[in-house]
Amino acid sequence: MTKKLLALLLVVVLSLSAFIVGCSNKDDEPQNVKENETKVDGKLSESEGDKQKDETEKTELDDEQIINVSLLEPKTLDPAKSTDVYSSAVFTGVMENLTRIEQDENGNDIIKPAGAEKWEVSEDGIVWTFHLRDFNWEDGKAVTAHDFEYGIKRVLAPDTASGYAFLLAPIKGANEYNAGKASADEVGVKAIDNKTLQFTLKGPCPYFEQLTYFKTMLPQRKDIVEKYGDKYGSEAEYFISCGPFKLDKWVHNSEISLAKNDAYWEADVVKLERLNYKIISDSDARYNALFNGTLDSCGVTKTEWIDKFEKEGRFVNIKGYDPSTNYQFYNQNDELFKNANIRKAFSTSITREDMADVIFHGLYTAAYSWVAPSLQLGDQEYRTLNKEEPIKMIIDENPDPKELLIKGLEELGLDPDPSKHTVTMLMSGTDDWDRTYAEYMQQMYKKKLGINMDAKYVKWDMFQKLTDDMEYQIAGMGWFGDYNDPMTFLDMFVSTALVCPTGWVNEEYDELIAKAQNEMDSSKRLEYFKKAEKILLYEDAVIAPTVFRNRNTFRAKYLKNLMSPLFGTTDFKYAYVQGKK
Repeated sequence: MTKKLLALLLVVVLSLSAFIVGCSNKDDEPQNVKENETKVDGKLSESEGDKQKDETEKTELDDEQIINVSLLEPKTLDPAKSTDVYSSAVFTGVMENLTRIEQDENGNDIIKPAGAEKWEVSEDGIVWTFHLRDFNWEDGKAVTAHDFEYGIKRVLAPDTASGYAFLLAPIKGANEYNAGKASADEVGVKAIDNKTLQFTLKGPCPYFEQLTYFKTMLPQRKDIVEKYGDKYGSEAEYFISCGPFKLDKWVHNSEISLAKNDAYWEADVVKLERLNYKIISDSDARYNALFNGTLDSCGVTKTEWIDKFEKEGRFVNIKGYDPSTNYQFYNQNDELFKNANIRKAFSTSITREDMADVIFHGLYTAAYSWVAPSLQLGDQEYRTLNKEEPIKMIIDENPDPKELLIKGLEELGLDPDPSKHTVTMLMSGTDDWDRTYAEYMQQMYKKKLGINMDAKYVKWDMFQKLTDDMEYQIAGMGWFGDYNDPMTFLDMFVSTALVCPTGWVNEEYDELIAKAQNEMDSSKRLEYFKKAEKILLYEDAVIAPTVFRNRNTFRAKYLKNLMSPLFGTTDFKYAYVQGKK
């Protein structure tokens, strides 16, 4: 998602001077952005709207149709500049893309016609033509193919500096325009007329259809963007909606409130009058809010709270795979982490099994590879096809990570005594969980590497600024897959991507990803992906995956028809409240 995965993102930043949607998020515990266990079959489905409408018409709804869930503060609601999963959650409610990712009656992910009522693909897979339905912005103005063309090209424009522009690489001329080497007119996105949008790809792309529900393809109103300039997407009054809901209120660091959009083309199936996102950063505060009824749904990882909710009998406990991985990444412009052996030392010193059991209470599993379980390559799970665990390969060759650290320090001409070096971990939160995590990391690095570590606690928005500006040594995040293909985990590290800034450039890696983007043969794509993952984790140690995540959400029983696709955020379009009182 751009940029490509709703749970929390722990960010870890280590600095000598002192955890993107696809998307980045805190890695401590999930909230309510993604929650259901689902299966994915990649099939195109007819609209589920009539079916949902029939079901709710037979149901006696509560008089008050309001749902309250939790979120963290989005950095921006400008679709061209958004990189976190929290903004993606809001976009799912307030915007209508070409398609929507939803669930069928069996819980399978489906790509559903949305802003586009139909589309066709040329025989060679190069030209995709989408035909828009009649639908409007909240002010009554028609959404046109020109709005989609403008939005996509704005994402690609060099001066936008979008962190997710790389996701549009399959489109002809996209990379060249984004790099300032071609004009916007050379990009293979064109509004044929008000109702027809045409894409020309640089080659057949096996996952292109799955990009059509992601935020990089959202329509954008040129007049609104130009009217508000840099303010666009920063406040409710500087934004315009075209989805099931409209952005009604945004009290920063407190609440984002969505109201039903009566101008929506399928407003008759929308039962909720209001959807409130309560911005609550402290995990215990979220759990208390769920317990006392202030929240209606929340991801939970603390065992004492899990036991408490399970005994209540008022909640449904939703468990299942989550296509996401927590990881650390290294600033290769840093004095220490420009050295591969030092990066390998920090990567292999992570006590993953213990972290999964102690920090994440046995709800997550140790990760020695990058692409999360459940991602499909063709009709098979990628991790069953690629069983390599590159981190274990380093460990087998270097059982003592401290020796790698010393070797790296010597290569840099620095004091080889690890105890003479101190690093600082910057946490993207200030609650007890963040402090517990930092203390765990302090002890782990001291024991495994002999290095000292301090901790500095900041808010999520400051973390994003520091990592964007590359003012860090090590940062940690959780990454959600934006669509059901290994590419969603691997293209984020090409040299043109900005969602995970490391300063790393590897031409061979870039070439492998480019080949996989336009290869329809799954066996060939597997070989490209295997080699790329090995370069990323084993050869260059760019990142260090820590744990694979699972969903564990408690939802009030009176919430009905919430859809949480495996590769999308929770969709409240068909949701309603029944029996709350």
